[in-house]
Amino acid sequence: MHCIEFENCRNSCEEVVCWFLREYLPEGLFFLTVEEKDLSEEGVDGWCMREDDNEFLIQIEEKLEGAEHTKTVLHELYHVFQHLHNIPRCEMCARMSEQHNLDRFKKTL
Repeated sequence: MHCIEFENCRNSCEEVVCWFLREYLPEGLFFLTVEEKDLSEEGVDGWCMREDDNEFLIQIEEKLEGAEHTKTVLHELYHVFQHLHNIPRCEMCARMSEQHNLDRFKKTL
């Protein structure tokens, strides 16, 4: 069972996170906090930080809209997937997964 906390997130972000977890991480126990905030000073659209073995924090730039927002959420969730499956963290792989997962998610709407 997952424990998910959303901080300052729009409904669409919550929908994407729940979809990804059902599709790719349906089992296992981990804690995930997803937060939308101003990341302009950091110069990134998003982060995925592993806080502990089974605890993660994802931060998403709050000014992102539409497909860019969704793809960023999916990108960071892919890093959670990599961590939990002991797959080396690969930015190129996460970038390649963005559009594929966006297309899959859109089919569920």
